[in-house]
Amino acid sequence: MKKQTNHLLLGIMISVFTIPALAQNNIEVPLSQPGEPGKLIISAMFSDEIEIRTHDQQNVIVNYDGDNIREENEDAIKNGMRRISGGGLGLEVTEDNNKVQITTGPMPNGDFEMVVYVPRNFSLKLNTVQGDVVISGLEGEMEISAVNGDIELSDISGTVLVNSVNGDMEIDFNRVPENSPMSFTGVNGDIEVSFPANAQFTAKMKTEWGDVYTNFDMEINRDGGRTQSNSEDGTFKVAVNKWIIGQVNGGGPEFLFKTLHGDISIRKK
Repeated sequence: MKKQTNHLLLGIMISVFTIPALAQNNIEVPLSQPGEPGKLIISAMFSDEIEIRTHDQQNVIVNYDGDNIREENEDAIKNGMRRISGGGLGLEVTEDNNKVQITTGPMPNGDFEMVVYVPRNFSLKLNTVQGDVVISGLEGEMEISAVNGDIELSDISGTVLVNSVNGDMEIDFNRVPENSPMSFTGVNGDIEVSFPANAQFTAKMKTEWGDVYTNFDMEINRDGGRTQSNSEDGTFKVAVNKWIIGQVNGGGPEFLFKTLHGDISIRKK
């Protein structure tokens, strides 16, 4: 058996039953290295909303509530995990070396919401199928992928890579990290991103059915949507792909803005 030292593994499983009841629950997750940067990883199937907030404590707190959740068998222990109930929906929370992972299973009945509190110096990787995502205050790197639901980020100071299939995204930066490329892409939905007035970046923008708006004094590269190449046999090729390239405050790392159906708005705060 592999010896485990200086780290904590906390696993908690919660299940949905057909008994009509409203449950409000709280899980406090200690960190292996309090005060050090950490990472929150969430993989969620269906929810009404997932919200991530920051706090001044050196731990992670998971609040969840929903219909038809019942706790039982609290003393059952297996492989280092405490079982609360079995069968149905699963909600599992683990911590190892400041990496906190939250996983939810299918949720066919009732409502479910989750609010997670983390230190500001946490990074995030989030994948969700159904439900809105609301995040505020994070300073670390953020990688977010959502299928159906709106995405709202506020008071952000870290690097963002976000992709949405069906839903609007609204992102507000308190500070922009230097020399860090970012990406904001979607299929069906508007993209609205706000930056400090002194932010320096090069915007690469494209929407098939929509418009692009900005109140920055943006220097547009009129040939930004054109690429050309020469093949080995001497063939010369030019392709026009409708990209708009614009430099803000002299330019900087590339920020990609792309959607199929929707408008793109790049705002100066």
